[in-house]
Amino acid sequence: MKLLGMAVPVFTKNIETAIERYGALTGEAVESRFTIAELGITIAKLGPFALIAGEESAIAPLKNVRATLMVDSLADYEAHLRATGATILRPPSPTPVGRNMVARDAEGVVFEFVEPRSG
Repeated sequence: MKLLGMAVPVFTKNIETAIERYGALTGEAVESRFTIAELGITIAKLGPFALIAGEESAIAPLKNVRATLMVDSLADYEAHLRATGATILRPPSPTPVGRNMVARDAEGVVFEFVEPRSG
């Protein structure tokens, strides 16, 4: 089990404006950007931020996520979380960048876990 990185989610109605604002704040460019059409959201990774845009109804279920953790093995983290009293809120699912899952840990904190696609 290895943590590969972390991003702080920022919810916005306008992804272009958010990219401009957070790009100026961090001095960094967008690393990746994709749309998950079935959820009605667009995500742009920019430095330490995951900018998430969509209609309020689309992003509302995600607003409890405190951080996105990029991990080497979603299966290992799922097993660890279950063994330590966490609740899996959204089981592992494919995304444009790999697979993700959302869990509430034993302290009640909600995290998204992402296993990036290799290669």
